[in-house]
Amino acid sequence: MSLPSINDRIDPLATPPSPQPGEIALTEDVLGQANGHEHHAYHRYRWLSLRFLTYSIGISRLMQALAEESRQRIQALIEQSSQLTFSQPVARATDWEPPSLPSQSHFFILDDAGAAQAISLALLEEWQSRRFYERLHADNGTPQLDGHLKSCIGQAQAQFQVLKEAEWLLPTPPREHQEMYWTALRYASSSEAANGHRPRPGHPDSPR
Repeated sequence: MSLPSINDRIDPLATPPSPQPGEIALTEDVLGQANGHEHHAYHRYRWLSLRFLTYSIGISRLMQALAEESRQRIQALIEQSSQLTFSQPVARATDWEPPSLPSQSHFFILDDAGAAQAISLALLEEWQSRRFYERLHADNGTPQLDGHLKSCIGQAQAQFQVLKEAEWLLPTPPREHQEMYWTALRYASSSEAANGHRPRPGHPDSPR
């Protein structure tokens, strides 16, 4: 199975509608939220890398590469914070707890259905990651962090595309997993709409 490299598809991020601005976030809030988000993403992708070992070494390595991307963003965040006149260290991330698996499920992924489900959930979480950074950028009150946050938005977009291409290389995903993915995505989008956020063009819930 020939898998796409994370560096093979760095598409320019399409200009989204500006998220509704919220309260202006303090520097320590922005740094703390971004740090916690990336720590959780790092552990999540390492967990997925282990789960995929029995199904596909290629996908397992892809998940490990995505974990490494999160580690590099954490390091960039530390370097960015050191350049700011900031009196407090970046807040420590809360411990990450792996998702609970359904009873009678194996930890390791053993079949196509399990692989399709895991990648569908990874796609959903990467989509949520991009939205997280778009909202954080909209609320950010520290201009020096704008470049880093914009970079994170673009990287989340690229990682979503890489995961999508990996999904295309799987056998046709079972219909129930496709429906689960889009149902969850619609739920996430409707929750944002209720909070004043507009869906992106091309999203299944966007007005046509």
